[in-house]
Amino acid sequence: MGQLTVSNNFGTWPAATAGQPLGADALWLKVQGTPEPGDEFKPAGWNRPRDIGRLPVDEVLDSYRGAIGLVDAGRGEPGLRTPQLGAVHAVLGYWTTNRRTPATVVMPTGTGKTETMVALLVAARLPRLMVLVPSDALREQVAAKFATLGVLQELGIVRNTAHRPVVGRLRHGFRTATEARSFAEACNVVLVTPNALRHCEEKARAVLLGSCSHLFIDEAHHVAATSWAEVRAAFEDKEVVQFTATPFREDGRPLAGRMIYAFPLREAQAQGYFSEIAYTSVIDFADVDRAVSEQSVARLRADLAKGYDHVLMARVRSISRSKEVLEHYRALAPDLRPITIDSRMGQRDQDAALTALRARDSKIIVCVNMLGEGFDLPALKVAAIHDPQKSLGVTLQFVGRFARTSTNAAYGTASAFVARTELEVDRRLRELYAEDADWNLILRDLSQAAVQEQQDASDFEEGSRVFRKRSTFGVSCRR
Repeated sequence: MGQLTVSNNFGTWPAATAGQPLGADALWLKVQGTPEPGDEFKPAGWNRPRDIGRLPVDEVLDSYRGAIGLVDAGRGEPGLRTPQLGAVHAVLGYWTTNRRTPATVVMPTGTGKTETMVALLVAARLPRLMVLVPSDALREQVAAKFATLGVLQELGIVRNTAHRPVVGRLRHGFRTATEARSFAEACNVVLVTPNALRHCEEKARAVLLGSCSHLFIDEAHHVAATSWAEVRAAFEDKEVVQFTATPFREDGRPLAGRMIYAFPLREAQAQGYFSEIAYTSVIDFADVDRAVSEQSVARLRADLAKGYDHVLMARVRSISRSKEVLEHYRALAPDLRPITIDSRMGQRDQDAALTALRARDSKIIVCVNMLGEGFDLPALKVAAIHDPQKSLGVTLQFVGRFARTSTNAAYGTASAFVARTELEVDRRLRELYAEDADWNLILRDLSQAAVQEQQDASDFEEGSRVFRKRSTFGVSCRR
């Protein structure tokens, strides 16, 4: 079943399933007035929230009229970051001319993609938004930002008169269309994963998708997968925006749709959203895994000695490899309590590993395709890449995890140690992994080339579409 999060401007709490009343023990505190200094204590009473089926989703939309100021934060007043402002204006402008071809927005990691989605929800007053994300962890993270309007209300970008939206998380499949409709109609925003949608009965899934007016696809390079493409196809006659940090699909082909905005990585670097990366190519024919672990642990210890709150993440390609590599780190740094995490671990074990990492009980974690997209831990600053990715797009995504900047002085420069065991087929990856490569320049250039390639493909597809439309029109006229 789905789960709703009910929010107002004073807080957020989980609510019962759509259409069902809250239990008698679900209470919230209502304070009678605001005490002034010297006043006697004023009484408080306990009120029960309204039933989910009558949540004021329309009132939420009404509160968004004129509620956001589209101002650049660089002017010294509350406003959006430059890439956020550019993306919002680009989408709003695109929707005035083309509301049927999916729009693609490219924003480098760390430039505030999720807050851009939240800003669009408020600025365009979207009736019912569905957000498609690749994982449960990212669903919870993005849902939490929508439920609180991110930092936009806190910073004064969105007025405090704007109500926080009703956010629904689809965690399990719906059995009936009635359940799906009741859930959707209670929400302003619905967060889904392809896996949860796949477990819905066919009619229930169709109703849930059909009940939403707009679709945002986060980490849009996944659209190559059938389950993702099917969701996008269900919104063929509605507005779709694809958000990504890299313009590649996972199969290397360009994203379908129209690229309407791409914030250059060089600008993200210049404006401090993307930090410098110290790259080290590691070549050791005897035992490259040990060499990578030795050098990366040495860097982590040096960073910790300088007072930085850094964490090391080792990337491997398989669970069997994670067990091999973990032993190197346990031998080198038992005091840093190395741990491992992979998708086959039970949820309780995954949660325990992440809790240990966030609490810094462990400062080294060996991952198998985990802690990537959307994972928000600024302390990730040392990357030990034992098995490099074979895709430039995935590599750029991965590197972006470590290159995110923060105003917190506890975080310093990112470092990457990459095992060189074979010659990469992709020329761009050979350039990136070269022994003396300057990642701060090469990443910028590769990212720009990738964006331009996608832009060219997008322009060609749009030109072909217009040509076909004109040709069809001309034939019908001659007839």
